[in-house]
Formats: sequence, structure tokens, C-alpha cells
Amino acid sequence: MLKGRKMILAVGILALFLFSGAAFAVTHITMGTAGVGGMNYPVGMAMAKIWNANIKDMKAVAIATAGAVQNIDMIRTKDIEVAVCRANEAYRAFNGIEKYEGKPHSWLRALTGGVMFDAKTVVALKDEGITSIKDFKGKRVAVGPVGSGGELDAREILAAYGLTYKDITPEYVEASQAVDMMSDGLIQGAILGFTPGASAISELMVTGKVIILPIEEEGYQALKKINPLIDKRVLKAGTYPNQDYDVETCGDPADLIITREDIPEDLVYQMTKSLYENLDGVRSVAAAVRGFGPDLVAEPDKMLIPYHPGALRYFKEAGILK
Repeated sequence: MLKGRKMILAVGILALFLFSGAAFAVTHITMGTAGVGGMNYPVGMAMAKIWNANIKDMKAVAIATAGAVQNIDMIRTKDIEVAVCRANEAYRAFNGIEKYEGKPHSWLRALTGGVMFDAKTVVALKDEGITSIKDFKGKRVAVGPVGSGGELDAREILAAYGLTYKDITPEYVEASQAVDMMSDGLIQGAILGFTPGASAISELMVTGKVIILPIEEEGYQALKKINPLIDKRVLKAGTYPNQDYDVETCGDPADLIITREDIPEDLVYQMTKSLYENLDGVRSVAAAVRGFGPDLVAEPDKMLIPYHPGALRYFKEAGILK
């Protein structure tokens, strides 16, 4: 009888252990991306898949968001743990400048080096006689969701051509909505910030009704005074359907994967390690991310925000950084 009781007790203890949080602890990670029509969303999905496959007891999911600004705020409120983010937006938030004035987000950290580069993509309906961004005056133009990184781009690009929202009818819509509205003739133009080859732009260009407007030298120099971090880009002919011409434009420093300083070092180490040791899983998403890897890992003093200690540990162990 005593032996039977001991057996029952042992089984009970084992069951308690097996079903305790310690034995089945799952790390839940939510990753903010951007709208589903851009490149951030599929990149986020690919990274979440890599983490789930390579980190024990990891449950990572990628969600669509309004982009960099919302991602930073959701990391702040701990609704998400990591996000794809424009490096210049992370820089502004980290240093408490512009919209973040007086509220430096000094807890922001980079989990990766550069991921991919964007290219400001300004489109217009061919039959509207629009050949320059300055021709947007009096037109209905999609500028992105209020407060998003894309909407900030729109304000800056318009300003470089002497325009404000008072000169146009702004439509504060996400990229996929902008595509639908332009296809239906409800808007005449859109200012979109995408990585080259984005599906939303391809969908527009395949109709043959849309042209991509340049940000030529004069506009670029004016924009550079507003946003010193931008660089020149060229959308080569053939980047999109029915684009048989090169397009001068510009873009921000490479996007980063960002996180909070308080995310455990060992966890970030594993997340960074799994990405850089499974590069094909990210690069296969699109041409825009084929450059993702060690070559885009900048030295710490050249980063716009600091690396997370876990990421830095991996980069040093792997010989990517000194």
C-alpha cells in the first residue's frame, strides 16, 4: 500500500513538473512590419519563420502595422518586441528630435545591421498630364496613414517642391488602398516609400495607366536640406512592369530590425544568430533583400542607434565586427 502511494506521489510530482510553466515555457515574440503591400511584411514573416524553426520554444508572429512610427510606439508600450524600422526614424526617436522632441527613446536598440534599402516611389496617372511632383498642385494624392513614416516622407517630398498639404487634397490611406483608389481613378497621385520591386507598385504599373515620377537633382538637393540622411537611388528600367526608363529618386539609410534594451541578451543573441546563419530564408523573399547579411553590418560608431548587447555579442563571436 505504501509502495502504491509513493508511486502515485511520484507520478503526481512528475505531472506537476511537466505541466509547469518552467517545463513548457514558450517565448512569444510579435514583430511589427508595415502594410501588406510593401516589402516589410513578407520580410517579417520570413524572419518569424526562421526564429520558430531555429530557437527552442519560440513562438514568433509578424503583424501588419502602419510602419516605422507605429512600430516604435508599439515597442515602447510593449505590444510588440521587435520590428522592421527605418533607420532614420529610429535615429529621430532615439535622440528625441522632431516629433519625439523632449522624449528620447534611449531604450531603442538594433537587433541587426542593415536589412534593405527603400526608394521613394512617386506615381501619377498618365492621363492627368502630371510630369513632375510640382504638378500635384490641386490634385488628390495618397500620402500614407497619419503619423506614419510614409506620411512624413510625403510632407518632406512635397516641401522640396514648394508644396504643402494645403496645395493638394491628401488621402491618408495605406498603400494597398492607394493602389485601389488610383486604379479606380479616385486619386491622381501617390507618394509611397517602398523597397524596389514592391508588389503594390507592380500591381499599379501592370495596368499601363501609371508613370513613376523622378526626384531629380534639384528636388533631391532641396530634400537633402530637409532630411540630411537621405541618399540618391535609381529605379532601373524593368524594376516594374511597363517601366522602360530609369527613374532618379532617393532613399533612407537601410532599414533595421529594432527592439528594446530590456529584451534579454541571450534571446536577442539567438535571434540575431539564427537570422545571419539562415540568410537564404530572408534573401529568398525578394531581390530587395538579397544584400541582407554581414556586408550591411556597420561598425557600432557608424550605426544610427546602438546595437543590442545580444546582437553585438553575436557579431563579435562570428567575426563580423571587431
